[in-house]
Amino acid sequence: MDIVFISGWATSGSIWNKICNFDFPVHFLEWNDVLSGKTALPSSCILVGWSLGGQLALELSSRREVKGLVLVSSMCCIASSGLRPGVDPATCSEITSMLSRSRQGYLKSFFRRCGAGMVVLPDLLAQSSLFSIEELQLGLDVMFNRVVKPDRSVPAVVIHGTSDEIIPYECSTHLIEEVLDSASFIPVEVGSHLLPLTHPEVIARAVKKLAERIHS
Repeated sequence: MDIVFISGWATSGSIWNKICNFDFPVHFLEWNDVLSGKTALPSSCILVGWSLGGQLALELSSRREVKGLVLVSSMCCIASSGLRPGVDPATCSEITSMLSRSRQGYLKSFFRRCGAGMVVLPDLLAQSSLFSIEELQLGLDVMFNRVVKPDRSVPAVVIHGTSDEIIPYECSTHLIEEVLDSASFIPVEVGSHLLPLTHPEVIARAVKKLAERIHS
């Protein structure tokens, strides 16, 4: 059983650096590479996706290689619609406009809203510099305009911070109640959007338990 980590919008695989010590082979996929179709997967794996990476993991869940999912601070679509919770769909065009006016200014504000302090902010901004403005805009378009429909039967663990200011906590409760049939939920009290940095042990423990559950 391999573990495949997928990064979130505007971040690289190094967002997962605090999560370590697995007894399984570990791989990293960048969100932009997944969107480009560069998604070769090990023959048997658990996908661990954060934010947009979780949405992409859901989309990949129908592939035969995928045996389980760990979804961190994620959603099937970030835009609210009818009974689906989320954020105002108009936010997409607002973010696109702010990125065009001041890419660095918007990303700094975005990461601060994610929960980044001054210690980690420079590294997050450095990660974001790896992506073109076109890639960032494509990622936004996917988050707001693509409603993924996963294999409902894939075993999953959903993790979300109750104080997430980017993707509403209710997006994960929607996944549990309406989208997935075999999922457990781990709420992180007062957790921000940056759970891979602030609560890596929670994620690592969930991955290990899911791998054991699938093997048993």
